[in-house]
Amino acid sequence: MDFAFRGVELHSNRMWQLSHVERTLDFMRRYDMNALIFHQNDLVDQLVFPHAIFSDSLMWKRWPVRMHTIYNNRKYVNKIIADSAKVGVGLYLEIKELSFPEMIFETVPGLLNADGTACPQNPFWIELLRMRFVELCEAVPGLAGVIVSIGSRESRLSLASGGCGCDKCKHAKREDWYLQVTQVMHEVLSMHGKRLIMRDFSYTADEQGIIIDSIQACSPDIGVAMKVTPHDFYPTFPTNPKIGLVPNNPQFVEFDTWGQFFGLGVFPSSIVGDMAARLAECKEKQVSGVWFRTDWEVMYECSTANSLNEVNLYAGALLSKDITTSLDDIYRTWAGDGLVSPLVSGSYNQIPQKCGNADAWRSLKVLMEAGWEAMQTSSYVRGHVFMEDDQIPDSVERAYDMMVRIHGRDAWDPGASALVAPTEENLQTIRAEKQASQKLVRELVDLCPPVSLGLPPELTRHLEILLNLYVVYVDMIAAASDAVFTTAIAQHTKRQEDILRARESLAPLRAIRGTIEQVFAEGSYPHYIHWLLDELRIDKLYQGCATALAN
Repeated sequence: MDFAFRGVELHSNRMWQLSHVERTLDFMRRYDMNALIFHQNDLVDQLVFPHAIFSDSLMWKRWPVRMHTIYNNRKYVNKIIADSAKVGVGLYLEIKELSFPEMIFETVPGLLNADGTACPQNPFWIELLRMRFVELCEAVPGLAGVIVSIGSRESRLSLASGGCGCDKCKHAKREDWYLQVTQVMHEVLSMHGKRLIMRDFSYTADEQGIIIDSIQACSPDIGVAMKVTPHDFYPTFPTNPKIGLVPNNPQFVEFDTWGQFFGLGVFPSSIVGDMAARLAECKEKQVSGVWFRTDWEVMYECSTANSLNEVNLYAGALLSKDITTSLDDIYRTWAGDGLVSPLVSGSYNQIPQKCGNADAWRSLKVLMEAGWEAMQTSSYVRGHVFMEDDQIPDSVERAYDMMVRIHGRDAWDPGASALVAPTEENLQTIRAEKQASQKLVRELVDLCPPVSLGLPPELTRHLEILLNLYVVYVDMIAAASDAVFTTAIAQHTKRQEDILRARESLAPLRAIRGTIEQVFAEGSYPHYIHWLLDELRIDKLYQGCATALAN
């Protein structure tokens, strides 16, 4: 085995649906994976009270639904632990700390400041953290370990967001607070024989490494986890530079196989080749474990389990076991197990359909690789994140938020933002990029005609519809991109000819909106198709650009 820890992560409500968990465990058994990860920010609070504060009598009196929910969740999770153990898989919880139930403020007075904020340096939170983790280990004793983010602004309470603004928070060193929190969790988990893995999940290059320093100061037994690309799962970004720079602790690297930032798993997008290269780099840098995300917390009903992008999960499974596995063998294995339709909502649990054509995997490989190229050249702008959770930006300002402020890559690729500055030279390059994506997406149906795969008629029809939807999606992005950049240039130069050109760029937006209306009028689609082709965002972008150009 090239990596000792080989995990699959469920990050949506699928973790609470037994059929999905059983399907995942079967996949893991067949492909020798050994770590199942349930990722939900407040997962500990779904399993503990803690009783030291919330007695059963108090829960009966005030919050009986939460009481029964917790007891039910414990039964469910303990069953998953037992089922996982039968196939050699350990269950890990992935969470964000500090976390707590909302009713804590009613039960423990004095936790809120006068302005309604809470101070992360109040000693009570460390006491509560210890209580919660002790009760967690007692409630689900078979748990293999916990994966924790403490430097994320997604935590309910963290010094990462600056604290409450009090003098103590203003002068605090985050690394000291991180160390204190890490020590408590490590003490409790190690006492109960469970592994602690800390995620270096940070938003900027300056924040990277602070958590690693606190982990190394605490114990060499604690694992350090990082996303394969810095900040988030952006396949166009360079590899996370911190991988390999943790000499004393086990390293873990996370991958997204589904497509959180490349189409939500709806459109064919293979990152198999990219994963092979980055996994080889991870092995070279002595990474001991890897895991693969299959969905996303805010998006229900879609995952790798109802996506052609499941091939990326196959790549993770096969390559993490043997990094020398050929890409052809990955496609052959995936196609041999059968395909599912991305146009059937995930809760239907489709039975994979095998291709009648023995060489179908070859055409599918071409489709998936070309599909990723179309995705990369449409939803990214010269390697920058242009889309907001796979939706077009609804204003010029929002587009630049995505590209250079929220998801900027300058810290890891100095000067990168100059590639999307509102200049004439950049506009022509960006236009060429989008035109190339439009051309390529129209070629997909010829590169891999669905009828040639030997699939059942219904699945064949779904793949044909999917490729048509992909054309609409790419055309929508191209129209949005042109509106954004021509408007940005006009705002900058204020020249009449630039303003006129930007106004002309709004016509394709109106046209693609009409196309989308027709698509939805003629067929019924899962809600995530409506998310991707959101007419309201087109309207907002159109109005925003029109208003800006009128001033």
